[in-house]
Amino acid sequence: MSIRVDENNRPYIELGNGFAIRLNRAAYEEDKRLRVNVTLPEETAAAFAEFRRLAESKTTLNYVVDLSNYTAMVHLICYENDARKAFNTLDHGYRLRYREPTYVMPYAKIRHVYEQGFIRYLPECDDENVVIVVVEMGSRWDPSRISIVEFVTAIRISGILIMLIPKAQKYGYRVIYDVDGLSMRQIAHFSPRVSNVLFDLIENCTPVSIEGMHTVNNGVMYNVLFAIFKQFMSKGMRQKCCMHGKDWQSLAKYINPRCLPPRYGGTSAAPDCDGKLLAEYLDNYQGYVEEYNSYGYTGPPDPK
Repeated sequence: MSIRVDENNRPYIELGNGFAIRLNRAAYEEDKRLRVNVTLPEETAAAFAEFRRLAESKTTLNYVVDLSNYTAMVHLICYENDARKAFNTLDHGYRLRYREPTYVMPYAKIRHVYEQGFIRYLPECDDENVVIVVVEMGSRWDPSRISIVEFVTAIRISGILIMLIPKAQKYGYRVIYDVDGLSMRQIAHFSPRVSNVLFDLIENCTPVSIEGMHTVNNGVMYNVLFAIFKQFMSKGMRQKCCMHGKDWQSLAKYINPRCLPPRYGGTSAAPDCDGKLLAEYLDNYQGYVEEYNSYGYTGPPDPK
């Protein structure tokens, strides 16, 4: 199990048994060099120009729309060149950033969340090519060591990084929330304000569509947390939430067991990725986070 670079100069984690974890994007500095030489198709160029006009219409928004800025192009890709939808999502993210600056940190500040394996990417997509992310927030999470702000910030950064994955851009992603052993020790940290920020990030701040949220290993205590969460979910998001407990046949109705590890009733032969190795791999992409965070509102946003 090691970090390697493919023929296109894209880093990936070789897991063994023919499995790999890859964002399918060049490391930040190499990608930035490649971006400036891109020639846009006519339709995309027109959408790019409209995206720029919308950004420049916001008087307090510090945001540069050119080919050196990867976020504009990613948003347009996800929304198939619908400039207004693309910009509205980006704008919402920066409005939240302005209101809640506490959750804006460099990757290095939350790297330990990945090191300890609380957020991880599965190497196989499901039958619909949807990317699968696992977030573990059960008894293993010690809020005295990893604060709720750090955890939510790590989820925010995961949203930034998942925008880089071509399959996620096109097909979206699903999240498996593993809450095994969840207790009031963890639940007490989910204030209404924290929960509001969390679901605003998940629903409104990334152009990548979330295709489902699947909670596993949940017991009675999770009902307490979900009662808090659902106040901040849209109707559409609530419909995408499924609670499976330990009923792996229920989970299998949404995600093919072939791409799930045995701990979730799956049959995948992919080795588990070491958290420290994943954190080291993501070091290659921390520049994307820094670039995204370098933009934003410098004063109160204009009314929508």
